[in-house]
Amino acid sequence: MLDNHRTKRNNPRMKTLTCSVEVNAPAARVWDLITDIEHAHEFIPGIKAIEILGDKKSGLGLRWRETRVMFGKEATETLEITEWRPPREYAVTAANHGCVYRSIIRVVPQSRGCRVEFEFGATPVTILARIMGTLMAPLMTGSIRKMLVGDLEAIKQHAEETAQG
Repeated sequence: MLDNHRTKRNNPRMKTLTCSVEVNAPAARVWDLITDIEHAHEFIPGIKAIEILGDKKSGLGLRWRETRVMFGKEATETLEITEWRPPREYAVTAANHGCVYRSIIRVVPQSRGCRVEFEFGATPVTILARIMGTLMAPLMTGSIRKMLVGDLEAIKQHAEETAQG
């Protein structure tokens, strides 16, 4: 079951959401799964399409366009892996709508399986984004948390199904 549903403030501008899920599959299998960006849309229902940009298929510097349904509409973002610490964690950044978004995905080995942690934060970099963030944060936080939980549940299900086979 998912836990660690919390919101914290790292600094006055960044609100961070953190969720995690216990996965009954080997940490190495889960790492391989969550770093196979090119195929994420095949098992995460919220992602509609992935387009890898350039020749790199994984690791630091990988860039891709991801189309997913957000707030009832399709949205496409360009993302990049900006930190890479295999086989335990990586960070992804994107910039849009006056904000810089940063996600950290971790695989933490457990005695049976592993825990996948997902941390998402947004830092407004324009005045308009700061104002809108203040006004819209209460509404958006629930929707973003729901999306993160859905992604983690899809990862869990796919990892457990493929680890069995």
